[in-house]
Amino acid sequence: MVGIPEETSERENGKLSNATLMYIHSNGSPLNNIPARPVIEPALEANKERLAPLMGKATKAAMDGDSAAMKQALENAGMVGQNVAQGWFNDPGNGFAPLKPETSRRKRKKGADVDKPLIDTGELQGSITYVIREKG
Repeated sequence: MVGIPEETSERENGKLSNATLMYIHSNGSPLNNIPARPVIEPALEANKERLAPLMGKATKAAMDGDSAAMKQALENAGMVGQNVAQGWFNDPGNGFAPLKPETSRRKRKKGADVDKPLIDTGELQGSITYVIREKG
């Protein structure tokens, strides 16, 4: 699974967790005038040609009873998934709505050094990881 595990998603400022913040940004918040800027799902979809062979290796290893090879293939797929999701923040194909001028001003005033959607400190972007969990 690629994403932000709730149990490890605390933010330095202690307000919203990274998992909650990612949910808000992925779905948008009309009440708060935040457009949807999904990250994880579109990043994985855009890179499915890279991920599919790794998942195929994991499936084959599982069917062959080779748990070590299966785990390694899942680790490789997880790392690729994590990297493409983190990279999606800067990918020109992400289709993120541009920042409004007042949002850019507010971000700069708070000390953000990047004038891009979803990036102030990089904490949200860096919180994306992967986990391998056994079923059951």
